[in-house]
Amino acid sequence: MPKTADIIAHALYEEGVRHAFGIPGGEVLELLEAFRKVGIKFVLTKQEMGAGMMADAYWQLTGKPGVLVATVGPGVVGSTPGVAQALLDRAAMIVIGGDIPRNLKGAHTRKVIDQESLLRPLVKWATTIAAKNAFDQVRSGIAIAKTPLPGPVYFNLPADIAGVEQDEARRFAPAAVRTLPRREDIALIQAWLKKARRPLACIGMNAQLDGAERELKRFLEAWHIPFLTTYKAKGVVAEDHPLCVGATGLSPVVDKIHLAHVRHADLVLTIGFDPVELHAEWNSPWDEKKATVNIDLVPNTHHVYRSAVEYTGSIAGCLHALAAHAPKRAPAHWPVPELERYRQTIKHAIASQPSKGLGPYQVATVLREVFPRDTIATVDTGAHRILVSQVWQSYEPRRFLQSSGLSTMGYALPAAIAAKMLFPKRPVLAMAGEAGLDMVIGEMALLAQHKLALTIVVFRDDTLSLIKLKQQRMKLPETGVVTGSPDYVMLAEAYGGNGFVETNPAELKKAAQVALHSKRFTLIEARINPAEYQRQM
Repeated sequence: MPKTADIIAHALYEEGVRHAFGIPGGEVLELLEAFRKVGIKFVLTKQEMGAGMMADAYWQLTGKPGVLVATVGPGVVGSTPGVAQALLDRAAMIVIGGDIPRNLKGAHTRKVIDQESLLRPLVKWATTIAAKNAFDQVRSGIAIAKTPLPGPVYFNLPADIAGVEQDEARRFAPAAVRTLPRREDIALIQAWLKKARRPLACIGMNAQLDGAERELKRFLEAWHIPFLTTYKAKGVVAEDHPLCVGATGLSPVVDKIHLAHVRHADLVLTIGFDPVELHAEWNSPWDEKKATVNIDLVPNTHHVYRSAVEYTGSIAGCLHALAAHAPKRAPAHWPVPELERYRQTIKHAIASQPSKGLGPYQVATVLREVFPRDTIATVDTGAHRILVSQVWQSYEPRRFLQSSGLSTMGYALPAAIAAKMLFPKRPVLAMAGEAGLDMVIGEMALLAQHKLALTIVVFRDDTLSLIKLKQQRMKLPETGVVTGSPDYVMLAEAYGGNGFVETNPAELKKAAQVALHSKRFTLIEARINPAEYQRQM
């Protein structure tokens, strides 16, 4: 009969999981051995936060649940940033925390906390794995993690349970449930589409969660509807598509332009448009008289925006039906010159060249020019992320990764590590500020260890620029915003990589080209002039 750990490992393997991330302790050794036997590679990280970001990226890149393993006490406590990331960024994640043996409960206090209660506010479901029926618990947890909206679940695994033999339950494949639109739903939306002259679609990450990319592109083209996306939905339709008008989410300057066009539109379609990525300017963005249609996996219970008509179910199924009912000739929505003015207005709002030094807009522009279309890019939270998310064009879904819902620092490097492990032949680029990189800098050790020749670009200005800017606007003295970061070139070399410091676009371009073809990882420190952020925020 299989051990409990074997049941967990087999269930995850059958789900398509091939990697797990974390830091072991004695309480999870049975689980690690079960992973080894079944063919799941356990990746030892330097801290649980980094492991959580890697597990999140694993889900984003593969559509398979990410797995985070932590040991009892401080290991589980250290996992909380990664678990919160999965919750707010809609990532299916299986979090497995080792626990003390059952016979020590109530008789032992060292490292003992109520781990289920600690994580329960951050997960969709939590359970302590039992000595019987573990198979059903594990299968339930995986299903809960994946169902809309995806998120983390927690398995608390006592050390004495992991090695217990259990009856092997019958294998089964859960039935796929897809709710398709009714004819009357399609008829009403179709009537509005025919009547509209300035329709606009707002696309969010839930369209990706439903795998609706092909149907979305067909629908937008069939009805000739311009679209904008949230940051995590960038690339759901290639951003150089003639109907794409850019991305929205956190840029006050760009979002002001988008919201003006949203208010001007006579029909707004929100498609998988999760407001967890949006700032407060998007609260109640239109009045109730506007024709608005919400197409999503789950009902709108957030009421950040309201819709006159709502369809909940299969996004792909709804879009397929709407495209099938499109006229043979696409309507003359939004003349081409008007769309081009829309895009140029945004480009003009973000384009910048500092009077001296290297600006963050220049850094992002050079990197997009050098790195090929199939690059997987990750970006950390900070002032640079808002700008990069506007400049960096993405041409495939799930290939531009960031912490958007949680917006935590420390995401870019671990996510890039996971990306390069999964796609070793693809270029991988991590873009971070020095403060975010410093939080997870120990994970750089994995780059040489696993022969991961990715590129890290640090937007360095030795300041928490976004916080400093807020202090200035509040007329407060500068306090607690100087980062005091290390010599990154020496650090890169110490970890077995290449290091460069660049202060102008031409030299940055050369360094990026070297990095792109290097067989070792490369860290490029871009010394930027942060004055541009004043204009962007």
